[in-house]
Amino acid sequence: MKHRNGPFLLLSSLIVALLGVGCPDKILAQSEPVTNEIPAQVDSSADLEQTRLQVLQSLNQIAVSLTHIISYNDKVVLDQEYNTIINNLNLSKIPDAEIIALLQELMDLLANSKIQDHDRDYLARSFDKNVENELKRKAESRIFDPVGIVTNPYSSVLAAVLNAGSFYFNYRFKIEDYKIEREAKAWEIDAKTLLGLNNFYKKLLKSSWELMRRYKIPDEWRLNENQLSDYTAILKETNPELRYRKLERIEKSFQKFPPYWYYRGQEAQDIGNKQEALRCFNQFQQIHQGIFRKDPYAASTAMHKSMLMEGQATQDQLRSELKIIVDNSDDADWGNILFAALQYARIDDTDKASQLIMRNLDNGHLAFIENPEMIRTVGPALLLNARADVFNRIMDTVIKNDNIKNYDVLWLYGQIRNRDILNRIKPEFDRILLVTANKSLLNPLNLFRGDNLTLFLPTRWMADNLMISLRLDSEKETREFRPSEVGPLPNFPEITVLTFTNVLSMKAFIKKKRSANITINLVREKLVEDKTDHKSYAIEMVFVTTIVPSAQKMANERHFAEALSASVTGLGKLKLFDADESGDQAPSQKDQSTKKEEETGDLALWLAKDRIKMNGESFGWSDHGIIFQ
Repeated sequence: MKHRNGPFLLLSSLIVALLGVGCPDKILAQSEPVTNEIPAQVDSSADLEQTRLQVLQSLNQIAVSLTHIISYNDKVVLDQEYNTIINNLNLSKIPDAEIIALLQELMDLLANSKIQDHDRDYLARSFDKNVENELKRKAESRIFDPVGIVTNPYSSVLAAVLNAGSFYFNYRFKIEDYKIEREAKAWEIDAKTLLGLNNFYKKLLKSSWELMRRYKIPDEWRLNENQLSDYTAILKETNPELRYRKLERIEKSFQKFPPYWYYRGQEAQDIGNKQEALRCFNQFQQIHQGIFRKDPYAASTAMHKSMLMEGQATQDQLRSELKIIVDNSDDADWGNILFAALQYARIDDTDKASQLIMRNLDNGHLAFIENPEMIRTVGPALLLNARADVFNRIMDTVIKNDNIKNYDVLWLYGQIRNRDILNRIKPEFDRILLVTANKSLLNPLNLFRGDNLTLFLPTRWMADNLMISLRLDSEKETREFRPSEVGPLPNFPEITVLTFTNVLSMKAFIKKKRSANITINLVREKLVEDKTDHKSYAIEMVFVTTIVPSAQKMANERHFAEALSASVTGLGKLKLFDADESGDQAPSQKDQSTKKEEETGDLALWLAKDRIKMNGESFGWSDHGIIFQ
């Protein structure tokens, strides 16, 4: 998606009503005497040129807003244009009081037809989702572009932000998609407001004619109806090369019209003519008068330029473009802020990048770290050299997001100390349990023979390309096993249950007082975009067989279940199976049976946590947590 259908797309009507229809004799005869004096503060040819552009672009903005509202007949567009006028116009760039009077009258006409706050919230959520989807699509596609990964690992994300645009652009381009989700007529403008706006056109035409004469605006700057009709048709052309050629042919008539240079530069960039694209973007910036405090066109132009100048511009030149992006972006334009942050990170300005990332986080914009693809794409740029406060803020946010896998978290930590990694994610190891079982949670009708083991593993570990195995090391043998059953724990999707069959005989181990170490290996292959020296990421979790009273084993399991239930709200109380053959008895019967078994010396096999090995470094691990010495 391009910005071709942005806020100036419908200018075919605006200057027709404003400048391009000519001035009929009848209108001239009825008009009041015109003051042809240019204000005294305009005392040089340079000032006069600038003032003329300011007058022209101010009048254009009024006509743009009016034309958009009437053409779209949409309250969202009306609301945007109202806010552009009241909150976004730079009044210091408007040289004539008559323009202010026009703006005031237009605001009065629009005030009663704005949308409600809850509609704005809904639209903001929809827009954020659109941008997030675009970012995700680009992030996923870069996996199949090894050349792009090597030369510029962030180019896909930067391009995705440009494609999505700000909400101002995005709503007009996808207006029909937005309306599908809501009743189309719900946001139609009432007839009384439309009538008032049409009447306002008449006054706008007269004021425009007077101001053009007063400031001696040349006739060749005017755009007539045929020119604007052609321009609008060109912007709708789907073939980029044909669109560029047609834009090139109308250059003479559109020299003083900034959006023209933006679109022409965008087309030149699309067809690979970088030098011409830079010329067009520079021309936009040369004639642009800053009528808006926050101008989405100015921000987008600077974004395109920063991409085109890669490897050629000095850091000062690039910083100048990045400043334009930030200065012309509201808090809601989090995509622009992300774009600038990544560019600052690429030139090693970690402090500025950190400030911008923190700005997004403080405003609740998290889409750039809410899925694994985005983490792998932008994570290194945002974290490897980030300030400690930003690093911790991002990591805390990522860890709380169940969509992010633990191995993505480990990868983000890069080369920091293993103990710091474990200390950060130690709750993920507290939720791991390995027990003997005689009954399957995933298949309750399937009674085990007592020589099977069940592993409870946080689902966050279940990433793509993850291999899970169990190794039994006893005095007699070493064997490896793969899980025979894998699935989410019923009513607790945050936990995955894995069953390993025919591992050991619980009765034989107890009777002969045998012992063994049981190691759970989690191994994930390195992703293609991972440029570290690791061949894979592996964690070993070692359990030691311990013979305990049955009641103690049941108490340990109950403690785990209660702790897990407390950590996962809203999912009810977790019930684990019992190790004995009476596992389906009522709770009161189980307690009585357990007491009797303990009195008779009945024993059970408990698999106690012993140690964790990460990147070759071993750490103590117990049923109470990781041990840091």
